[in-house]
Amino acid sequence: MKLIHAQTAIVALAAAVSAELPSIVGSKFFFPNGTQFFMRGVAYQQEIAAGGGQSTFGTATTYHDPLADKKSCERDIPLLKELGTNTIRTYAIDPDADHSFCMQLLQEAGIYVVADLGEPSLSINRDEPQWNVALFDRYRRVVDSLSPHSNVIGYFAGNEVTNAKNNTAASAYVKAAIRDTKQYIKEKHNSRWIGVGYATNDDEDIRKELSNYFNCAQTEEAADFWGYNIYSWCGDSSMQISGYDKQIEFFQNYSIPVFFAEYGCNEGGGAETRIFTDTEALYSKEMTAVFSGGIVYMYFQETNDFGLVRIRDGEAVRMKNFDALKKKMAKIDPQGSGATTDARLRVYA
Repeated sequence: MKLIHAQTAIVALAAAVSAELPSIVGSKFFFPNGTQFFMRGVAYQQEIAAGGGQSTFGTATTYHDPLADKKSCERDIPLLKELGTNTIRTYAIDPDADHSFCMQLLQEAGIYVVADLGEPSLSINRDEPQWNVALFDRYRRVVDSLSPHSNVIGYFAGNEVTNAKNNTAASAYVKAAIRDTKQYIKEKHNSRWIGVGYATNDDEDIRKELSNYFNCAQTEEAADFWGYNIYSWCGDSSMQISGYDKQIEFFQNYSIPVFFAEYGCNEGGGAETRIFTDTEALYSKEMTAVFSGGIVYMYFQETNDFGLVRIRDGEAVRMKNFDALKKKMAKIDPQGSGATTDARLRVYA
């Protein structure tokens, strides 16, 4: 099998879930046959306060690695598959743990992984940003732990590190992390291409500057993909009310894949009232011309009321939100463009 690498590409999607995953090429996600791939994702990690935290951990100092918990994976992966999920996002994994069991179950279910590289005590902090030996060691160990699994699309080097005009300088440290992590992958895991990107918040004041900054300079220093955490579509909204039309206009010529790294407003009535009309919009023709799908926040029901599933006595109980998302996912049929030839392709035997 040949792996194809483009400077603007992302890889790791499968024709057969039991086999190594072939690469894809282009400024969006493509299968080798030219069919475009769209993320149908779900954020999958307990006790993580995303959707506004720079490292997604809130005030937590510990975390539970979802990819090292065999019992939970056996319980949850069939439900993720039932939802039509083809991608999960994890926010912190233990690089010393064994992930082979869960990663194999995910592969058999046709589900791929985008993983954040940080953890509660080791991530780039917007208030006192650093890129140091301890952080790089953490990032390398996560890469070493997950990269041997062919259903890893890539990694986030940071999440909402810059979230306002007064802390934009922190992004320089994230970009350094992207640069060094990409170089490490090239040196140690170059049998296939694995991307490194960034997940940003939805802030109109800095949106243009951040997206341009992370996608400029040499390819070796720039982000490979752009994740967008967005919660502007609430209830039965519209392209215009939510501002999705402005997002389409803004990113229509963006040269690396862009997708919703988190989405799914839950305003308007509590834990069982999400209707996911934003999912319909995200996979509509207008959106798929620009965006490569997205990742619903989130699988587990916590105090923030974003959940799809409640865990009771170790068992997973489907919520109304689960059924609502399942129905929407069953209806979507995103149509993409065909892959185009890129003169910068390099082919590896």
